[in-house]
Order: sequence, then C-alpha cells, then structure tokens
Amino acid sequence: MTLGLWFRINGVWVALNGLSAILMPDMWFTMAGLEASNAAYAAAGGLGISVISLGLISWRTVDIAGDAISDYGKLFGIIHCLFILLALYQMFIGLFSGGPAYFNIASSLVLAAGFFYYSRDSD
Repeated sequence: MTLGLWFRINGVWVALNGLSAILMPDMWFTMAGLEASNAAYAAAGGLGISVISLGLISWRTVDIAGDAISDYGKLFGIIHCLFILLALYQMFIGLFSGGPAYFNIASSLVLAAGFFYYSRDSD
C-alpha cells in the first residue's frame, strides 16, 4: 500500500458518507437514536456537502501535493483523530451510542493509523 492509495480510499469512504447524509438522513438519525427536525435535515445536507468536499480534496491530494504529500497524510490522520474525539465525546454525553458509534471510531482509527504510518514511510 502507498500513501496515495490511502488518500484515494479515504476520498471514496468520506464521499460515500457525505452522500448518505444527503440521501438517507433518516438512516443517520435512526441509527443514532435521534428524532430529526427540519433543522436537523438541513444540517445533515450541509454536513453531507462538506464531507463530500473533504472526499474530493482527499482524492485530489495525490495529484497536487507533490513533495508535501507526507505532511498532508499527517494532516488527514489528525482529521480522523478529531472525528474519534467527537464520537467519544458524543458517547460520553449520551448523544450517540451503539454500533454506529463504535463503527465510526473503528473506521477512523484504521484511516488515521494508515495515514500516520504511510506518512512516516514517505519522509
């Protein structure tokens, strides 16, 4: 595996998550045990566009980062650590729990570890 492949995997993964936030917000709210309001649906749409944008940035980083790709890899590792911290905080306050929370943490751990590991090898 290469760092470039991690960027591509991440790009597809997060873009699919963003697309699901736009097209299937009820799934997101139901899995989290939340009731959705119109404001929540609007927020899910905004989140979806933001996450799809992050996926596009991740995909294109391979082509445009040049010698800085290792630094971008570390940055994306930090971004996934922030998602882990958010999920842990939401679990701690009782907002989010169960399988979806653990799955989000596990997938972000795998992606963060891959980014940090392959960024180290690229130095």
